[in-house]
Amino acid sequence: MGSIRRAPRTNRWEARYRDPTGQQRTATFDRRADAVAFLAATETDKRRGEWLEPEASQITLRQWHARWWPTVEKSDRAANTLVQYESILRVHVLPHLGDRRLATLRRIDVEEWLAILRERGLGQSATRTARTLLGMMLSSAVESRVVRSNPLAGIKMTRGGASRARQVLTVAQVEALADAAGPYRVLILVLAYCGLRPNEAFALRRRHRDDFGQLVVEAGLVEVRGRLTATDGKTHRRRVVPLPRFVAEEFDGLLATRPGGPETLVFVNSTGGPIGLRNFRRRVDAAAAAAGLPEWVTPYTLRHTCASLLAQQGVPVTTAAAMLGHDPSMFLRVYSHLYPDDLRGAAAVLDAARATELRSSCGADVVQALGPENRRPTRL
Repeated sequence: MGSIRRAPRTNRWEARYRDPTGQQRTATFDRRADAVAFLAATETDKRRGEWLEPEASQITLRQWHARWWPTVEKSDRAANTLVQYESILRVHVLPHLGDRRLATLRRIDVEEWLAILRERGLGQSATRTARTLLGMMLSSAVESRVVRSNPLAGIKMTRGGASRARQVLTVAQVEALADAAGPYRVLILVLAYCGLRPNEAFALRRRHRDDFGQLVVEAGLVEVRGRLTATDGKTHRRRVVPLPRFVAEEFDGLLATRPGGPETLVFVNSTGGPIGLRNFRRRVDAAAAAAGLPEWVTPYTLRHTCASLLAQQGVPVTTAAAMLGHDPSMFLRVYSHLYPDDLRGAAAVLDAARATELRSSCGADVVQALGPENRRPTRL
């Protein structure tokens, strides 16, 4: 139990107690009644396991982020995931909420922040990630007894409809872009006709070209704070991607100019080093401008173009998803707009199945009699 006394020098009331770690603490008040009430509340919080350090009430979200983020960096998350997390926190979380004290953050503050992100046109996926990261940070603060509760608890984001349609290039536009890309021509072709993620293509080495006209994709190169870091890929799974014949010819021609050895990088920058995404984006921007292509063209536009070409040629969803390194359900969420004819085809198949079944069991005359023009109205 704590104690209350009047300080000899200040004549104020001191509530003295030991915190859960055994450390002696003192809080000072002008009135004895306030000291008594504080001490009673403190002892109750200690029994309930809800006691918080007094200093915690002054901690801001930015200060807590500085302590929490290194634990995330040292986790087993992929480097490209950490890059995405760091960017979203820096751009969408800390500028809005970083200077708020954790103890004063309320549910309405979080709801207003989410509304601002939506108003500014941030995509649903990025908004959801921003909400998840803030929730992770606040959950850590709760478990570390910096705050009592997480104001994000109970706030659910509404599920959106299908992903918005990705803009894609025509074959003629891909060829124009490749022609304008100079030394990056083959890389453009691999992205557009094999559907690799840019960081997967950057990590390709000589040994990843097998004898069956395929690329073995098993790693990625991502930029973390200006340094390129190797990862085991977004899905952490190895996959095989077929090379169209015309791409294989140019790919092998490029390999012939590269040094020998299985670990030789296929695609390199102007100095012979590995390619970073930011630098490649600038190259694509310049090539797109030179070819007279729209401003929305990015390295990932080429991957979406590959998905579109596969759909146009009737490649099954499961095969296309495997080639692009997607789970089929995720692939459909992203590219469902490319397969509208599949639904119409499914309906036609069901029509045909019903008609066939009725003909075989009842005869053609009965099938006609069951047509909509001969069907009796149902009485209610």
